[in-house]
Amino acid sequence: MIRLRALLTLGAAGLLCGGCVAAAIPIVAGGSIAGRQLLGGGAAEPAPAQVPAAAPTPAAAPASGAAAADTLATPEARALAQRLSASVAAARDLSGSAESAARSLQAYQSLWAYVERQVAARAAGEGARSVVLAGGASLEAPRYVPCDAKPLAILFDLDEQAEGGDPDARWRRWIGDGSDAVVAVPGAVEGVDALRREGVQALFVSGRWPRDAAGVVAVLDRLGFGRMEPGKTLLLRGGNPPVSADQVRQTLASSYCVVAIVGDALGDFSDALDQGDGTRRAAAATETMVAPLWGAGWFLLPNPVRSTAAPTTESPKE
Repeated sequence: MIRLRALLTLGAAGLLCGGCVAAAIPIVAGGSIAGRQLLGGGAAEPAPAQVPAAAPTPAAAPASGAAAADTLATPEARALAQRLSASVAAARDLSGSAESAARSLQAYQSLWAYVERQVAARAAGEGARSVVLAGGASLEAPRYVPCDAKPLAILFDLDEQAEGGDPDARWRRWIGDGSDAVVAVPGAVEGVDALRREGVQALFVSGRWPRDAAGVVAVLDRLGFGRMEPGKTLLLRGGNPPVSADQVRQTLASSYCVVAIVGDALGDFSDALDQGDGTRRAAAATETMVAPLWGAGWFLLPNPVRSTAAPTTESPKE
């Protein structure tokens, strides 16, 4: 507990530092996010114009090291500490151990490190790499929607699957109507904040119906992901029949250079991966020309939003 409190204090101090870019995830996970800025004291970069929901501007840094040690007295620091504590506690409640929280932080840290390399490549004049399969492409002969000069983005799937980290997810799915018990998984909010500081847009996709857009927007905003814009940064493909996930991905890729996709099931990356029995699906994921994308553009991670409702045997609410 003492170590956690110290880490939260350090994380809050970093966010309040006017001379650094400090996402909470590297402070907790001990990774690289914002590490260079923290060590070098570089000036924070302004939020890019294309980001509709930029992170709040940090408050001015304390005047001395002694003052920094008391940052938990500020509203901003208390809010950060509460958010991180709730995130870790929620993961422990779902899995029965804090190891799940650490794995989630580690996974989102890896995602950030990969996207950071894509940002650096574009800044150096090299082309960023899209990971959205183009129409008509196959797993054996993949082609990707070209990036050109489109803004960088990451695509997050919001729908929990039984194949993900929570075996009971199918029975605790959330609607997004404001009544659901949901949390952000450890590292997700902090990782999205850090990516936005690099000028990378977060896009969210769900199989929920468009009529539920207001509730989903409210849930994401309440959890700290910012206000999403239905039809642009939030795509709900539910319907009768629903819009195919491939079509949604290709639509988003027409406006953005999607350099990473985050999901917890194979169908979150390509509809072609989710066909046939378990043997065929495994072969499609590991024995085709898209296999090198795992961990290098395609990230099988815990969904950023997780229900904490007790599992039941009733039909899923989605």
